[in-house]
Amino acid sequence: ASADPAAFVDPFVGTGADSGHTFPGAVLPSGMVQFSPISARSASPGGYRYDDPTIRGFALTRLSGAGCVNLGDLPVMPLTRPFTELGKAPAGVPYATFRHTDESASPGRYRVEFDNRVATDLTATLRTGEATFTFPRPTAYLALDAGGGGAARKGISIQLVGRTQVRGSITEDGFCGGPASPTLHFDVRFDQPVRTFGSWSEDGVVQAGVRKRDTIAAGGLLLGFERRTVRMKVGVSYVSIANAALNLARESPGWNFDRVASDAHATWNRVLGRIAVDGVPRSTERTFYTALYHSLIHPSLASDVNGQFRRRDGAIGRAVGYRRFTNISGWDIYRTQIPLLALIEPRVADDLVRSMIAGSAESGSLAKWEYAGTETGTMVGDPAAPIIAGVDAFGDRRIDRKAAVAVLERAATQASPGPFMYPSNLVATDGSKFGPYVERPGLEDYLSLGYVPYDLQEGSIWGTASTTLEYAIADFAISRLAGAAGDSAAAAVFVERSANWKKLFDPSSRYVEPRNADGSFLTGYSPESKVGFVEGNASQYTWSVPYDVAGLVHALGPATASARLDSMLSRLNTNRFAPFAWLGNEPSFGMPWLYLWLGSASKAQATVRRATTNLFHPSPAGLPGDDDLGALSAWYVWSSLGLYPAIPGVGGLAIGSPTFTSATIHAAGRTLAIEASGKGPYVKKLTVDGRPHSSTWLSLSPGKLALKIHFTLATRPQAWGNATSAAPPSYAARR
Repeated sequence: ASADPAAFVDPFVGTGADSGHTFPGAVLPSGMVQFSPISARSASPGGYRYDDPTIRGFALTRLSGAGCVNLGDLPVMPLTRPFTELGKAPAGVPYATFRHTDESASPGRYRVEFDNRVATDLTATLRTGEATFTFPRPTAYLALDAGGGGAARKGISIQLVGRTQVRGSITEDGFCGGPASPTLHFDVRFDQPVRTFGSWSEDGVVQAGVRKRDTIAAGGLLLGFERRTVRMKVGVSYVSIANAALNLARESPGWNFDRVASDAHATWNRVLGRIAVDGVPRSTERTFYTALYHSLIHPSLASDVNGQFRRRDGAIGRAVGYRRFTNISGWDIYRTQIPLLALIEPRVADDLVRSMIAGSAESGSLAKWEYAGTETGTMVGDPAAPIIAGVDAFGDRRIDRKAAVAVLERAATQASPGPFMYPSNLVATDGSKFGPYVERPGLEDYLSLGYVPYDLQEGSIWGTASTTLEYAIADFAISRLAGAAGDSAAAAVFVERSANWKKLFDPSSRYVEPRNADGSFLTGYSPESKVGFVEGNASQYTWSVPYDVAGLVHALGPATASARLDSMLSRLNTNRFAPFAWLGNEPSFGMPWLYLWLGSASKAQATVRRATTNLFHPSPAGLPGDDDLGALSAWYVWSSLGLYPAIPGVGGLAIGSPTFTSATIHAAGRTLAIEASGKGPYVKKLTVDGRPHSSTWLSLSPGKLALKIHFTLATRPQAWGNATSAAPPSYAARR
């Protein structure tokens, strides 16, 4: 195992065209700042495209792997000469060209030298960024573009204070079609006085000597210096400019770039070192540690060094005894990233849950997709339930279960619109396309019918069939958490509700399909249709019953289930229109592991190995889909270890086969050691703590401090794990 796992991380993975939407810039685990370059000629939600040899600035914030344009606050661009007017979109501020041979990135650091010989070096602490700009001559300019960088703006304030400080605020105008409008405050300091200055607003014309701009969508400063090296540092806050300055003073009090970068590297080594691996080519080790790195960038810190944060109702709160987190992409992360986070970063996971529960008290509802402290209503279902249950199942079990169950149960039984707005396909009487945020839209129908009806709700709820399946998963997660909290009555109610997937199972086609309120299914419906589904189709979503796979196999018939799964997985990564797997997107994540319930463990082992080998690479195009704030990368981490959190809210792992000859997971006070002898993806024999283990399921006991798993592998399919009794558990309701 390497003492420097951060050295194996390649932050450029996932920055290629149609891959990942990650960013290569400087960030700490769950940091508030993501200091990263922005490509000039092409757009990406990650801000940067590897195949674009131009850069138009370095922004302070970014989401890793999101599917929508986001953040990108206050891009700073070093220039060798001033400009008098902004260029046409998308570049705006003059951009520069570069070659990848003059660019490097590692955890906590990014560096590039432009073709004009201007070099930029970036690093970060949790709440601050630091940059060193080196120019070919002692004539240097920095453009601070408060209106550029990513998301649209609807409020900008930026001011040069004295000769060494810039401060201000930027308010965004929407995310993923929704009305989220977070405000980021910043405090910038330079190591030398500004010699010349000017500023611009919406018209893009630079006016010399104007040091302050309060505008709507565009504005910035152009600052001139008279040295070859200019150093800059900046603190940020979602509370106030004063807090941004406080964060900067506490976390980056001096001017020691190398120390900050070294500390960032060491911080990543501490976190990445919680999983140590051996026995694979260096390229596989790079793929693994890069995936682990991407899995741990989010959630993002939202509270300042004094504990203050911006509440979901807009007021200022103070986190006492925990850190407030945001950027919680619920639907994306509950399957893979949350169990991994809870296992190796349990305190972050605990604070994430506390943040979510506190947010519900502030706003009246749990977040579905929280973005920079604001609710967006993005995606579907009620992902807070499997997130919280997953943290409880895989973490150090410090969350307040009873409080969590109470909040989740209320949302699952009482329809109560919150004060926030989310995108809707319906146009309100005032012309607005936004309605009140509801944690479970269509809940009344779901409670009365057992599903969200297509004919009544498809116009206002995205994907009624997907929504029903996600509500059933959430209900199952609530049942698990209620059981752990000692509330057997609630556990029984919600496990019964989790059987609602059967209400959408069409016995004639043997697919899960959208259904009308009168009980009829849509006529002429094709399993390849995405009607009623979100980012997928009926052939893909029919498998979305991870807590009762045995019940689904019974409904399909074992022969049909096996034949369909073989066909689905004959192609591993297609799209939402094809009757095949789409492993680059969440609904298909668990599909290869379903073989374990069909008496075909060897097929699961071979398929997962095929996916980890063929779909993931240590290159810019090395991710098979949007990374979705670490969800896809976490899938790779689990799968390459030969384990998978197949059932949301259940503290156990499906067993595949490991890529590594040895791996050690230091998790929540526990140690899980994995060893493998022999070659090939097929499991011939398995022992757990020296005893033969015939099941394809590994329960994680909270009291067990050490666990040792030994795989004996083979190059041909084996009988291990194929017995009916070897299948992972299924949790069938009585009906």
